[in-house]
Amino acid sequence: MAEFIDWYQLYPRKMARKDAEKAWKQLSAQDQDIAMEALPNHIKYWQLNNTEKEFMPYPASYLRGYRFEDELDLTVKEIKKPQIPWYSTDELTIAKGRELGLNPSAGESYAQFRQRIHAFINKQAA
Repeated sequence: MAEFIDWYQLYPRKMARKDAEKAWKQLSAQDQDIAMEALPNHIKYWQLNNTEKEFMPYPASYLRGYRFEDELDLTVKEIKKPQIPWYSTDELTIAKGRELGLNPSAGESYAQFRQRIHAFINKQAA
């Protein structure tokens, strides 16, 4: 049988302990066991989603809302970096030029080279 003190020690947000203990006592012994078993997965879920403590439910709210029965997606999400436009850096501009078969001309600035690439792309699109 799960004990409140064991559950509360694991719960990451330590707020309103007396209220949480009251909510715990209102659960059946079976629900207390389920809450204890579910907590590590909830902690993992919050960690995977970088949930700040201030956005985790108060312990009593978690218990009264039967949040331990929530279905959690514990798959690691791939961090998607926003794609940087080719014209945002000199290196990407050179790479885009090479992709199109264009090279910077002698004495040509990156701004001029970018304009030439834009013109080439617009000409191809027309």
